[in-house]
Amino acid sequence: MTMRRLFTRREALRASALAALSLGAAACAGASPEAATPAETAAPAAAGDQMVTIRWQDWPDFSADIDSTVSMAEEANPGITVEFEPLGDNWVEKTLAAMVAGTAPDVFTAWEPEFSKFYGRGQILDLQPLVDRDLSEEDIADFHKWQWDGMLSYDKSIRFGMPYYVNLVFLYYSKAAFDEAGESYPTRDLDMDSYAMMLNRLVKKDEDRITRWGGEIPLTYNWLTIHVHAYGGYVVNPQDWTECWLGNDEALAAMEWIRARIWEDNSLAQTAQLQGVSEVQGGVQGPWAAGMIASKEDGMGNLSYFASESRFDWDIMHLPKGPARRATLGTTDGWGIYKGTPHPEEAWRFLNWLAGPQFQTVMMESWAGIPNRGSLITKWQEIARASYPSLENVTLDVVTEALDEGYPMLSDQFKKHAESQTLIDAAFEKILQVGDTRVDYLKEIADQVTALNRED
Repeated sequence: MTMRRLFTRREALRASALAALSLGAAACAGASPEAATPAETAAPAAAGDQMVTIRWQDWPDFSADIDSTVSMAEEANPGITVEFEPLGDNWVEKTLAAMVAGTAPDVFTAWEPEFSKFYGRGQILDLQPLVDRDLSEEDIADFHKWQWDGMLSYDKSIRFGMPYYVNLVFLYYSKAAFDEAGESYPTRDLDMDSYAMMLNRLVKKDEDRITRWGGEIPLTYNWLTIHVHAYGGYVVNPQDWTECWLGNDEALAAMEWIRARIWEDNSLAQTAQLQGVSEVQGGVQGPWAAGMIASKEDGMGNLSYFASESRFDWDIMHLPKGPARRATLGTTDGWGIYKGTPHPEEAWRFLNWLAGPQFQTVMMESWAGIPNRGSLITKWQEIARASYPSLENVTLDVVTEALDEGYPMLSDQFKKHAESQTLIDAAFEKILQVGDTRVDYLKEIADQVTALNRED
């Protein structure tokens, strides 16, 4: 069944960046509520005993058929009543405020760096004791290792979440646009030099006016980090999360490649050039659906949009290999438990159901989400294509290839990530969106971010 994601993850990334400055005020509004630990609670209620209500905050993907999903969850978890609360605008700020006030949902979805905003303020239940108690080595090994390991806080003091789904970034491309331009379809051998030439050849003009750009790259922290990784660099020193490496040669080269494509040859669309197209087109993938871009770096969390909104033949391929390595973003999309929940055992039981095969199948059917477990990957292609017939000729094998090759990389995180990302996003906006600032400006920003993270 098709379910439109009313509030997309991409929109959430933009919204959370804007809300970052106000998070500190919300965190100071009160102390963390005292919560019962799982060991202090009674065993889960048996059928006929008092029911426990678990509030579940998640994407609205399932809201079109939420009654059946909730019924399935309640049948699988006797003694639990589930209340679904869809995410909305400013959800990070609102969730943190609710945590401080003691009114937050029991189980909620997030990803790094949003998770760090919560556990950094002592608001997330440490799941490691529950994992040690209830999960076998085989259970743990079934999760994708890079994602499972990414659910630990930087200092390894707590396990803040359980994996939800796998979101990897690939190159989506319009076969129709490539055919019209007489351009060969991209392969896994594509490197950054040939990528730049390909984008330029795909530009289509009506006299001096561009009517189709070669591509689009989301200019957000996570996406831009991919390119830094591909050039062999990091945004954060892997051995010291207080040190920003955006001023290093690798990061500068990666950002200059993107800047030149946007502002020199304009083969990548400028932000302003596509502004408002989504609203006019009436879909999430407006410029893509309108044929205004020939290729687009995007996440597999949006696969169902491309399947639903593309009116031409299209496909996906690995991102071009950088000068140092092949890289893509592997996210820590997961679920956590609010530390102040009055029902930690029931919340844990429900969370395990979400992370298990039954709900993962619902997710695959609903929006073709890539499951969190290796044992379910073989079913994913079949289920995704059954739910979205337009995926029949799409090269979904790139997903299993990326997972098998193990090249997905987590987004770099700072000690004071919210404040750091605010500074970095502002710099990226000047360089890449406004286009009036040189890439070397990142050296100054790197010094500022390092100083910020090393303040007492």
